[in-house]
Amino acid sequence: MRLEEMVDYRSRKINTRNKNLSEFIRQLAAGKFLIPTFQRLFVWDPEHIVNLWDSIYRCYPIGSILYWKTNTRLHVHRQLGGFFLPDDNDPGQTMRCYILDGQQRATSLLASFYGGTGKTRVQFSFDYTLYFDLTKAEFFFEKDYYRHRWDADSAFLIRLKDAPVLPADYCNSLASMQGFSESTGRNLEQLQFIFSDYSIPLISLEGYDIAGVCGIYERINQTGVRLTN
Repeated sequence: MRLEEMVDYRSRKINTRNKNLSEFIRQLAAGKFLIPTFQRLFVWDPEHIVNLWDSIYRCYPIGSILYWKTNTRLHVHRQLGGFFLPDDNDPGQTMRCYILDGQQRATSLLASFYGGTGKTRVQFSFDYTLYFDLTKAEFFFEKDYYRHRWDADSAFLIRLKDAPVLPADYCNSLASMQGFSESTGRNLEQLQFIFSDYSIPLISLEGYDIAGVCGIYERINQTGVRLTN
């Protein structure tokens, strides 16, 4: 092995840490994690997104997010499925984090938490704003809002973005309403718990060049797409 290859090998680092769910979503919104253009477009349908949040709600693992931390500048997606993806334009920030595996989950979390209109496989325009029904412990999208409204007062239908900031005594205001039960309070407590305590494993790669990252991506990419530098 040549000396320069040995130095390159020894500089490569793989680090793992847990990131709080709320903090990860905020960082996605701030452009701290970027989606390189060699990643496929956003293809998850609404059912996948509901299942993702239901897994989080039940504190099931949803897999790790693999990203490359580097000062290399890559072309990045500015839109996925009609959603604008921010870019961290901080001039003092020399390092960038490119998601290599997990972009479908990351984009789903961002789109459904903040809401907005995007594309699905069968619809050109779909509102990804996600809600939670406290009476049924179910996640649902804007299109199903009035179906849930038939069975429950709007106070029981929580927009996901609002869940982390609801006042501590919110359930007290629901206690006199039709449809309230002991499970209502437990459902809200569990929903707020995931935003304060649920963590997503992040795996960072540092010290890799583009050729190395392309090799890693090709091996984890199930479609077997070969990349070029």
